[in-house]
Amino acid sequence: MKKLNWISITPKSPIHVGEPKPAFSFLPTKDIIPGSVLRGALAEYLLMQGREPEIKEFVQNMRFGFLYPSTYPTLQPLPLPVSALECKKEPGFKSEGSHGIFDTLLVSLAFAELKRFTEFPMPLTFRCKECDSRMDKTSGFYTKEKGYKKVEIERTSQTKVAISRRRKAAEGKMLYSVTAIKPKNVFVGKIAGDVDKFKELIDALNDVGIGALTTRGYGVVEARRTEIKMEGLEERIKSFNRRLEDVWSDLASIALNKEKVPEKPAGTYFSVDVLSPTILRDNKGLRTLKLQLNLGGKRLSPILFFAQPVFIGGWSTGWGLPKETTYGAGIGSTYVFKVDGEEEFYEELERIELEGIGERRDEGYGDVLICHPFHREVMQV
Repeated sequence: MKKLNWISITPKSPIHVGEPKPAFSFLPTKDIIPGSVLRGALAEYLLMQGREPEIKEFVQNMRFGFLYPSTYPTLQPLPLPVSALECKKEPGFKSEGSHGIFDTLLVSLAFAELKRFTEFPMPLTFRCKECDSRMDKTSGFYTKEKGYKKVEIERTSQTKVAISRRRKAAEGKMLYSVTAIKPKNVFVGKIAGDVDKFKELIDALNDVGIGALTTRGYGVVEARRTEIKMEGLEERIKSFNRRLEDVWSDLASIALNKEKVPEKPAGTYFSVDVLSPTILRDNKGLRTLKLQLNLGGKRLSPILFFAQPVFIGGWSTGWGLPKETTYGAGIGSTYVFKVDGEEEFYEELERIELEGIGERRDEGYGDVLICHPFHREVMQV
């Protein structure tokens, strides 16, 4: 089995990671570092050392995760789930002086499941408890230490003169603007693979840099191994179900015909939360946003899910051609599954967390977390 290694990258100069261009004179940047960028840097490093024949075999057993902005190298940044809401008037966490961000997944799940047995005197709605204003969807990344903190990215832009490929000199009346990530945040992610190969990846990133325009001073970084403390998967699932029982009991107390309502949920529930864009196909081979799992010899469909689409493309430096464009489930998408009885499925779910789901997983796509802690920790009470 592959070993999970955590990596932190501290930018020493602006980083430009290309996005689809709205215009030829404007080069936007992503706010995250895709796994393919790390893989490309490693391939370039091996090529510079005259080790071209090794590249394919070297990278094929590694999985390059996405790197996300954090406030500190030992704090894991996590995406806010699609099910999270914040106050329209005062957005942000309470720990940052705002009205708060909370998650709706467990409440929505309990409400949907209880509707099979009973009716409620009112529909399920969410309002800000501080000012009673409307709640809006939120997105982005956060870290948790003493309190919750939303990670903000700062960008910088530079206007440059285009260079003629024929004359190797400035091209008249041709300017373009490059947007890049300021060297402010640290980026944290995980790499699955052999420890020795991981060490070479660290050397490669420190030597050749990451992203585009490295020959013009962009993408200089300091990469190093880091350690991230995470709650175990089994405890995450059990905590998720304990919190669901509490929400279930609260909602059941206001049901119209309480005698028909079970005292607690039957079976075990767990969520699969998308940490990086995920490319999925259904059982007919067609693109889909609906995740299905093969677990314990059974094919499971989600009983509830919040998914948002995202465009997926890219550029292959090796081939000098654009990669296939497609769409997938975006970061923060959430799927809830239910299994009956006391089935032992933890080992299979641990494998899914390590290996990911869907297509192009070697580039970091399809990274997931089972029972995202935000679902049970930050609720409207």
